[in-house]
Amino acid sequence: MAGDLPPASGGTPQAGPPSAPQWVPVFPNQPSPRPGAWPTAALAAIAFLVGTAGLIVALTRPTSSPSAISPTTSTLPKYSVEEVSAAHTKLCSAYGLAARAVQIATNGDNPALSGIATVNGALILEHTVSTTPAIAAGDRDAALALAEAYSNAQATATTVQQRDDPLWQSTIADVNSKDGAMKKVCGR
Repeated sequence: MAGDLPPASGGTPQAGPPSAPQWVPVFPNQPSPRPGAWPTAALAAIAFLVGTAGLIVALTRPTSSPSAISPTTSTLPKYSVEEVSAAHTKLCSAYGLAARAVQIATNGDNPALSGIATVNGALILEHTVSTTPAIAAGDRDAALALAEAYSNAQATATTVQQRDDPLWQSTIADVNSKDGAMKKVCGR
């Protein structure tokens, strides 16, 4: 069986390892430690310490601040009859000024002045309400409703093309309704 032996062997079997290199398994390289890992750990430790210190400070502070009062125990400020009366007078004076300016400008022929008067009327009412805390709740609601109606009217006026537009007519009806409520508040 000469065919079984390799041709270069001269007929004798070879002793020792075969002439071809033997397969050696390749293992993936181990990742080298990142040199930037310690700053991250240090920052995490500092953040933990600062957070802990903040929690300790927050828990040891007295809870007598206004934010700690529950809504069920808070009361509305009480105003004297004179303060409420003065606030009512101030609101009605502001309403009279705003309503008169809107009436004059919207019945004129200058749309720009009409828009300015309407926006100013809304601002006058809103400013008076926000700077006069003794205004009664009903009066406040009526004034803010009219201010909103004025604002909506000005916004709608820029989008409609004709005075007989149904959207414009409903907007004007809303302003007139809210103005009627303010007239009742102010006894006009």
